[in-house]
Amino acid sequence: MQRPVAEIFSQGDEVVTGEIMDTNSAWLSRELTDLGFDITRHTAVGDRLEALVDLLREISGRADLCMCTGGLGPTCDDLTAEAVSLAFGLPLELDADALAQVESYFTRLGRTMPEVNKKQALFPRGSERLDNLWGTAPGFALQGGGCRFVFMPGVPSEMKAMFRRWIEPDLRCRFRLSPARLVVLNTVGLGESSLQERLNQVVLPSEVKLGFRAAGPENQVKLLFPATFPETELDDIVKRAADAIGDAVFAIGGSEEPDSDLASVVGRELAARRSTISIVETVSGGKLASRCAGQPWFHGAVVIPDSAGLHRYFGMAPWDDLVRASTRIVLDSREQGADYALAQIAHYDGDQLHDEAGTVEVHFILSALDGVWRQTRLIAGDIERKRSTATALSFDLLRRYLQKKPGLHAL
Repeated sequence: MQRPVAEIFSQGDEVVTGEIMDTNSAWLSRELTDLGFDITRHTAVGDRLEALVDLLREISGRADLCMCTGGLGPTCDDLTAEAVSLAFGLPLELDADALAQVESYFTRLGRTMPEVNKKQALFPRGSERLDNLWGTAPGFALQGGGCRFVFMPGVPSEMKAMFRRWIEPDLRCRFRLSPARLVVLNTVGLGESSLQERLNQVVLPSEVKLGFRAAGPENQVKLLFPATFPETELDDIVKRAADAIGDAVFAIGGSEEPDSDLASVVGRELAARRSTISIVETVSGGKLASRCAGQPWFHGAVVIPDSAGLHRYFGMAPWDDLVRASTRIVLDSREQGADYALAQIAHYDGDQLHDEAGTVEVHFILSALDGVWRQTRLIAGDIERKRSTATALSFDLLRRYLQKKPGLHAL
């Protein structure tokens, strides 16, 4: 069964100029995808009446559903209702119930409704009012051409509450929905191109969509299966994809699987063992400790900004052998009472971290009851990317040890 096509449309100069981040579109996309819609476009338009009218007419001829946020306020730059009126030839009419709701909102605040707020109760003829129990701006819905349009306020909390209360139940009744199943393979240490190369050996049926979500050191491979896809075949494809990627896969789950990031995966492994870990952090600059903060398995951290600070803190000479010094650092850390000690060791200064064209060779060292283990990686990019990569690779060293994965070298 073909999935109905949906578009998402955000209105407001503050969106197109970057003054605010359009989180509404991302949230609505996830919700509609889970319901069974095929999201084809996100569009943002500023406070320009002619542009809004043109876009509404375009969408009415190509989409089954359009979710719109913003432009329902009382001021002169709130143009949604007027644009809909012009786009579809529907005169604006006062909705008495909507006006009463707006007035009651101000009454609850002990204030008299300003006259300009009357504008929020003007809807295009034939609209269905969507009551806003959480703010002043009611929404509305109507059919424009072949498309169902739903207009909601831009305030995220009001929009989400309105969607849950009124819109989602209506969509389930109005459309024949068959939610697809999204399987996400969470990986660490491989870029998109490397993931694509490894997956080229996996032949996917034409109805299965392959996608990627790049987020630095932790990247996702997404497999979207039709609702009716056979379960055993789905499991086989997921396994073949995971095998092709290899031990870089650290978790497999759904689109919004809770706690599927690398830190959470490692945390569960430590919690299951009732073990604790202490950290000596350099390149990641405190990011690693912040990801561990508040967890029962976190014993503590020392954050040291550069190689010189590392030498001073542990009483090392700058010319000490790196491997010998690393072993000493993690053993000293474990003596503080943790079951494991994890350290990032590298010879660098602050300029190297800030040099976007430069790389830093980092030794990730883990002390455990059965020995000391190391993984060495080159880290590149701007300072934030270097810090994020060092954080992820530190967790990955611990994951590989706890899950008995390859890639570690004993010292």
